[in-house]
Amino acid sequence: MTEPSPIRNFGACAQPRGSLSPEVARAVRVDGLSAPITVTWEITSRCNLRCTHCLSASGPDVDTARELSLDQARGVVDQLAAEKVFQIHFGGGEPFLFPGFMELLRHAQARGFCCLCISTNGALLDEARVRELDALGGIYLQLSLDGATEATCDAIRGRGAYRKVLEALERLRSTVIVRTLNFVYTRANAGELDAMAALAEAKGATLRVTRLKPSGRGAERYAALRPTQAQLAHLHGWLHAHPEVLTGDSFFHLNAFGGAALPGFQSCGAARLTCLITPEGGVYPCAFTQTPFFQAGSLRERSFGQIWRESPVFQRVFRRPGASSGGGACTRCEAYEGCGGGCPAVKHSLTGRLDLPDPDCVLDTARLTPSLRQPLCAD
Repeated sequence: MTEPSPIRNFGACAQPRGSLSPEVARAVRVDGLSAPITVTWEITSRCNLRCTHCLSASGPDVDTARELSLDQARGVVDQLAAEKVFQIHFGGGEPFLFPGFMELLRHAQARGFCCLCISTNGALLDEARVRELDALGGIYLQLSLDGATEATCDAIRGRGAYRKVLEALERLRSTVIVRTLNFVYTRANAGELDAMAALAEAKGATLRVTRLKPSGRGAERYAALRPTQAQLAHLHGWLHAHPEVLTGDSFFHLNAFGGAALPGFQSCGAARLTCLITPEGGVYPCAFTQTPFFQAGSLRERSFGQIWRESPVFQRVFRRPGASSGGGACTRCEAYEGCGGGCPAVKHSLTGRLDLPDPDCVLDTARLTPSLRQPLCAD
C-alpha cells in the first residue's frame, strides 16, 4: 500500500502522516499549489455561542444581511469543484444556523466533494440531524472543546458548552461519521493535554490541537490566554510524544526549539495549501487574516480561480522567494528552515509588520532585532 502524503495532515479532518521533506516544503512555500487542498468557508457569522476567543467575533446578534444566499453559496461550490479543490471545511459562526445548510452539503456531494468537514459547537446535533448526516456519508465533524473539564471549557465557551459537546459525541457513537475534538491551546487549559487525549479516545474521536491567535475576539483576550514559554516548551515535547494528534499548520513555529520537526507542514499553509471564504464572499489567506491588508478579493467580483492564481496579496506576501511573510530578521536565524519565520497573521496583528519574528517566537529574539527584547510569550 502506498503511504498517503504527509500534506494530508494539513487538512482539518485528515490523519497525520509525518513531515514533508525540506525540499517539498520549500517548493510549496514558494509557489503554492495549483488549487487548495482545503478551502475553509465561514458560511455564516451567526452563532448560538459567544466564545471569548472566537477568531471571527461570531455570536447570536451579528448582522447577517450581507451574507451569501443559499443560491449564491451553491455557485461558490460549483466554482470550487471546477478548480478541483479537494476538501471544503465549513465553519462559522455555527454552520448549522445557515439557512439551507443541509441542502448545500447535498449539492457539494453532487458536485463530487467526497470530503466535507464541518466545525461545530455541537449544540445543534440532535438525534435527527445526526441521522441525516450519517445517511449522507463522507462527513467529518470537528467539535470544539476547549477543556477536559466543564469548568475549564465553559469559562471560555460559555455555560453548557461542555455538556452539549459530550451529548453530541454520545449520539455520534453509533454512526460512521469521523469526528475530531478541536482544542485551542491556551494558558488556561495547557495542563489538560493528557486529559483531552484520554477524553477524545474514550469518545471515539481524534484530538486536534490548534494555536490561539489574535483574531476576532481572540485579539481582545490574547494577552490573558496566550501560553507561556514554559507551556509552549511542554507542548513541543508532548506533540512529539503523541504523533497521532492533529495540528495542521498550527505549531511549526515550535520547531525553533530544535530536534526533529513536528509532524505536518513546516510552514504557514495560507495561500499555498488553503485559503478562507467569508460569509460575505471575501477571500483571504486564512481565517486569522480577515483584515483589509490581507484581502485577496471578493467572489462577488471575481471567480475563485482568478483570485487563487492572480491575487497580488497571495503572490506578494505568501508565495515568492523573499516574500515579506518569511523575510526580514528571521532569514538570519538558524531555525528559519524549521519554523519558516512563524505566523504572518500573528506578526501583522501584534506588530503591524511582516518582517519581524513571530511575537510568540520561542527563541531569544533580542539578537535578531533590537525592537524585541525578549519573546513576548515569556513567563
